[in-house]
Amino acid sequence: MPWLDVLGNDIHYTDAGHGQPVVLLHGHASAAACWEPISTELERDFRVLAYDTYDHGWSSNSPRQGPLVDRVAELEHFIGSLGLEEPIIVGQSMGGMTALRWAVRHPGEAAALVVCGMGWPLVVPPPGQPGQPEEFQVFSSLDADERIWLGVGDSFTEEWIADNPLDYARYIRVRSTAAAIEAARHPRSLAASQGEFLSAAAQDVDAFQQGLESITSPLLVFIGDAERPRIRRAAEHVAATVRGSRLLVVENAGHNAYFQRQDLLVAAIRNAGAGT
Repeated sequence: MPWLDVLGNDIHYTDAGHGQPVVLLHGHASAAACWEPISTELERDFRVLAYDTYDHGWSSNSPRQGPLVDRVAELEHFIGSLGLEEPIIVGQSMGGMTALRWAVRHPGEAAALVVCGMGWPLVVPPPGQPGQPEEFQVFSSLDADERIWLGVGDSFTEEWIADNPLDYARYIRVRSTAAAIEAARHPRSLAASQGEFLSAAAQDVDAFQQGLESITSPLLVFIGDAERPRIRRAAEHVAATVRGSRLLVVENAGHNAYFQRQDLLVAAIRNAGAGT
């Protein structure tokens, strides 16, 4: 069970397979373990790494108050510490935003980028601005009744849940670690960190838009046709902005299209590795 000190946080990760590195970034209130069935397929062709970002999985919790580590800096340190060269970076939801923000800082350093269930602009008001729209508040995934399991809301379609009750139950259980529950009970403030989304300040918006236009790594944006409207609009904007990128809209899938249609995602990553 490998562990790594990443900017003062005790980070748990998995590392299996051989060949070109693929780094998998999970979403908010999720965990590296949610990638397991996808990792198992990819390990036949790649070296596959997935880590629990701080406040998630088996990694350590951040302070409840004060500045937080930028998740892009966390990814940079992870890649550098393990000596990964030209990785394929795959991010889901929050992890997708981390992948985009990393790519803006490293426009051509990834062999390929796959962003699932995320896009841009998705911004929060700059620190100090009074009030925040409800949709941008840090939310708790704690089950309202049991106050222990981390639910998934409408991230899966009802049809998929009905057809896959065991996978659905497992998905919730592997997310619900002590670190994730602690963070859900005591949500950290987005104003303390720009490590998940981005400021709505005009200069930040302009800078990120220009950053997207500078990305030269191949990019695939992977979303479900039942994705939340604001995320779908943001995903479409990224696909239209980054030169040579592709948008793949998966039928009968929601925010967690990456898990509902693992076959399509694995095929897309293999194609990315082959440069097709």
